[in-house]
Amino acid sequence: GYFTFGQPSKALLETYDEMNSENVSLDLLYGAPAWSLLLQHWRSRESDCPIAGRQLMYIHSGGLEGVASQLTRYKHKNLLPDARAVQTS
Repeated sequence: GYFTFGQPSKALLETYDEMNSENVSLDLLYGAPAWSLLLQHWRSRESDCPIAGRQLMYIHSGGLEGVASQLTRYKHKNLLPDARAVQTS
């Protein structure tokens, strides 16, 4: 689904973690929402989806300096487990 800008979201955190596991660094304000929606449509089985199953190229045009503070916001909203360290990739 769609997201409210800057609002911590479990779905965005899941996308952030998934992409980090694939060695793709994202921020939580722009990158994670973009990839969340891209992946939703890319994985779609809808016949009319123009990007379903196709190769994608994403050009990251922003910085990652704010990731630690973004993760801190997620921690304060109880979206990060207590044991998880707030770190950047």
